[in-house]
Amino acid sequence: MGLGEGGRKRAAAMWYLVGLPSYKNLRERLKDLMDRRHSCLPEVEETRADAVPAKAQGINTSPADGVTEPRAEPAVEKRYRTIPATAYQRPPTVSYTELQKQARRAKRYARYEDVRTLSGQGVSIREIARRLKLSRETIRRFLRAEEFPEIVSARRGQRGSILNPYKPYIFQRWQQGCRNSVQLYDEIKARGYSGSTSLLRNFLASLRKKHVKAGSAEVLTFKASTNTIEIPADLPPPPSVKRRMSSMRAAFLFVSQREKLEEKQHKYIEQIRQGHPDLEMAYQLGQGFVMMLAEHRDTDLDAWLAQAEQSGLPEFKKMAKGMRLDYAAVKAAFTSEWSNGQVEAQVNCLKLQKRIVFGRANFDLLRLRVLHRV
Repeated sequence: MGLGEGGRKRAAAMWYLVGLPSYKNLRERLKDLMDRRHSCLPEVEETRADAVPAKAQGINTSPADGVTEPRAEPAVEKRYRTIPATAYQRPPTVSYTELQKQARRAKRYARYEDVRTLSGQGVSIREIARRLKLSRETIRRFLRAEEFPEIVSARRGQRGSILNPYKPYIFQRWQQGCRNSVQLYDEIKARGYSGSTSLLRNFLASLRKKHVKAGSAEVLTFKASTNTIEIPADLPPPPSVKRRMSSMRAAFLFVSQREKLEEKQHKYIEQIRQGHPDLEMAYQLGQGFVMMLAEHRDTDLDAWLAQAEQSGLPEFKKMAKGMRLDYAAVKAAFTSEWSNGQVEAQVNCLKLQKRIVFGRANFDLLRLRVLHRV
């Protein structure tokens, strides 16, 4: 018995609700299959998720001639900064840090001159503070000084840490196998340490990182002149660790279109397909469904369902059974051009606005925020 006019419209309106979930259902069934055949997946060595396409990583892979022309916007008068004829160059004898110090000193000196000038004109300290946006204590300090007060500060770390005298002992105990910060704190406290435990923990954290990087505490050395732990320069690189590919990542590769993948991902797909005949069958079924959905070939749906049911894979049998229960809506997903994506987007924005004002306002403010976007 065929569908009536209302039934066809409802089926067409449900293509977004069924088409994309069918794609998601395919990935879930593939993941279940990968979990069942996880021992057949290849071992990979990598530092980043190569399964993420270049577009999602922010890499522009589109050719230059395929770039669309931007929309014409009203011309706005541009204002350009005046560039001197000769480029500015820092004197070779002055470092960048010293140049920054000179600029900050010139700024402080200009403030000092402004304070002295306004004070000589009879302006009160309160009015000077309001005009120059300085504190009154700074203005008083400028007025008390006969000449510009230079800032004299010792170099950072010149005094040294209170933990420095105890670092050799801590490093010795670390090499002996003592890694407990509470025990080490009690031991150095008995030797006269009066600092805090956080200072000790920070030093142990840096020591632990270098221990992990070096692979052993015996190769580390303590440099007394700088009170630092050093790693040998000729340390061999750490051994590479290979891990078996995750089921979710393998499922993602199986449902991705081949022209959108990189060469390395193609090699992974070939390794997975060669792992077991079930994986080869799953790849063929998965690619067939993806291409059928992308090209809107609804006439091939029945043949694909029959092939999935006869594949001998329980995951695809389950998927085919569910699609037959909602056959009209699934088939409409391959043919209809209508989508409720705009509705879903507006609902998502409405939920966001609701959560922003939750607990802080009533329905009237929510209504104004929603109508303001319109």
